[in-house]
Amino acid sequence: MTVSVQRVGEGRFVARTASGATVDVGGPGFSPVELLEAALAACAAMTAEQLITRRAGADSTFTVVATGAEAEHEVRGVDVAFDLPADEPLATVVPRAVARACKVSRTVEHGAPVAVHLRPE
Repeated sequence: MTVSVQRVGEGRFVARTASGATVDVGGPGFSPVELLEAALAACAAMTAEQLITRRAGADSTFTVVATGAEAEHEVRGVDVAFDLPADEPLATVVPRAVARACKVSRTVEHGAPVAVHLRPE
């Protein structure tokens, strides 16, 4: 898995996946913290989709909202909320499934090391 980020203007960047998908970062695009929140919400949604649609129907829709608690130089925590009724089966299985299978939240929770360096050409 590789994502590249290229500067395209002052304070503006484009993130690109190996498959060619792009997202604007900075300027009128996402901030880095918003990208983290989006990654957590999307991972939770994709992880729980089958559980939710099995119970609510294949054509059901739902929204997941991620809200970060920011401190001066870091995000202290992120709340991920599904806009679903808190019926007992889903209220139990969705958080459990996300905790077990969402690689993004597991990585954040376990504090994966980040190595920053320059790549020689």
